[in-house]
Amino acid sequence: MKLTYLGTAAAEGYPALFCRCKYCMEARALGGKNIRTRSQALVNDDLLIDFPADSYHHFLTHGVEFDKVETLIVTHGHSDHFYPRDLYIRGGAFAHDMRSPILQVYGGEGIRGRLYDRAGEEPPNVAFTKVEPFTPFRAGRYEITPLPARHMPGSDPFFYIIKGDKTLLYAHDTGYFYDEVWNYLEATRPYFDMVSLDCTNVDIPIPDEGSHMGFPNIERVLARLTGLGMVDEKTVKIVNHFSHNGNPRHDHLEARAAAYGCLVSYDGMTVEF
Repeated sequence: MKLTYLGTAAAEGYPALFCRCKYCMEARALGGKNIRTRSQALVNDDLLIDFPADSYHHFLTHGVEFDKVETLIVTHGHSDHFYPRDLYIRGGAFAHDMRSPILQVYGGEGIRGRLYDRAGEEPPNVAFTKVEPFTPFRAGRYEITPLPARHMPGSDPFFYIIKGDKTLLYAHDTGYFYDEVWNYLEATRPYFDMVSLDCTNVDIPIPDEGSHMGFPNIERVLARLTGLGMVDEKTVKIVNHFSHNGNPRHDHLEARAAAYGCLVSYDGMTVEF
């Protein structure tokens, strides 16, 4: 399997749009891996995770062939993860000769509400399926299991286990996992070839009840997954989704992540596992 990180920042991007803090000024001066757009990832070339307004930028910058994508799974309805207006140009005079006639969109009830919020209109060539927590579903060649995320209460936020020829845990945006998630993982014991974990706060303390994580929370997640035999030394471990407030300069993050045996995502990074 292959995962490509198209965007790796939190909602404000990095550098943040209106910010002149030290970290953002450094990012503007350094460029390269220090320029981070809003969160999105691509599994192989047919399964998309999230659809922010930066999707068009990702199409231009990373050469993504969005017309080939068959499946879109959405974590939650915040606009940096889901910008459904661009789905309304998936057909008609706006899109010819698409290789995937229908884009299957999966998400919680909050995603349904955002997808169909234009009065009297439905996005063309798009079909929506509501997912349920802990209930695996088939999407093309993948088996996907939604897990409740500690984020955006009341809107059915999820993170996902994605199983193809390998198994990926993609855990954004969420705080430390709910007890019910740990109970499910303990009961099913999947082995993860790769884990991608929310690191929005970097080193800014956030309680486990918060809606994001930083390195101390990640350390506890990895320790528990390892203790349950779901992660080991062969697992590719990556931290992702960074806020400008946490100093996400790439060299700084690499030094911090190495202590936890993790790699650091950047826009355009491709990982084969």
